[in-house]
Amino acid sequence: VDVLSDKKRLYRLRRDMIRSLFRYGSYYNEYFLFGYEGKDAAYRDGFITEGVRMSYYPRMNDPKNTNLLENKYLTYQKFRDFYGRDVLRIKKGAQPTPAALEALRDVDLPAPEEIYRKYPHECSGGQLQRVMIAAAIVTDPHLLLLDEPTAILEQIIEQGEALSRIHPQSVNTLRIPTVVLADGEVRLFHPTLRVGRGDGIIDNFSAGGISALIDPETGCICSDGADKKGRRYAAHPDTGVRFNGYRLPEWDKAVAIVTTAAHMVPGNHYCGWDLAYSTHGWCMVEANCTAQMGGMQIITQTGRKAELEALIAQM
Repeated sequence: VDVLSDKKRLYRLRRDMIRSLFRYGSYYNEYFLFGYEGKDAAYRDGFITEGVRMSYYPRMNDPKNTNLLENKYLTYQKFRDFYGRDVLRIKKGAQPTPAALEALRDVDLPAPEEIYRKYPHECSGGQLQRVMIAAAIVTDPHLLLLDEPTAILEQIIEQGEALSRIHPQSVNTLRIPTVVLADGEVRLFHPTLRVGRGDGIIDNFSAGGISALIDPETGCICSDGADKKGRRYAAHPDTGVRFNGYRLPEWDKAVAIVTTAAHMVPGNHYCGWDLAYSTHGWCMVEANCTAQMGGMQIITQTGRKAELEALIAQM
């Protein structure tokens, strides 16, 4: 309110926001989330902003791999051994053939009989829905989503207690970016935990969730939480679980999954892997070869551009 009432300050702020957009590619929300106000050029230029982020991926990844890692069903087919659950694709207008109906009957559903519905190229969890699957779905073609865009049905992930303790309503996930160097070594590039809040089932940072940094060596959370409005949380506002120092379960197994997966796509040197902790251990949720880099920088307002450039020089 004090800024809005000071017309001279507001004028300077607006000019500085526009200047930063053109010079650093920082979107207007990033101007505040990265703490640009009052900072010098060196500080501002240290961040990987949304305006420049997409320029990095062609330097790190072969474009022919993009569809494999951005299409959720193709990703499942490639890495199904890490999923630990059934995933089906139902194409728009596809006829319910006996084979398709049999495949749907064979989906191993937990009780209650619910399933996730996604779309192949959605992002930020914006179209994720939790839908009931009745017995009639295998006989009524209208319930096979024939009138909707191509959809993906996934078995619900039953979350393990270690992550459910932080926020039980959402399936909380890790975002673990991997960098594959020229000698084959895999580095973890500022992994984060994402958790939901309130009654939301989505943990995504862009959907109102909270993120915190993870120490890649120990698997312990090493920061407070933060959301995309710039608010900081020492503890989860719903459960009271403190973020900094919280030890994630079986971290070595999570690292093993993403390290193996990173080597399975030749020509791809950078990818963000999303993992969930089920009652059976870590499982893959999806992959993102153009994964956003805002969260890892917003949490502690630390730019990561120099680190990424140094890693690119070793690819």
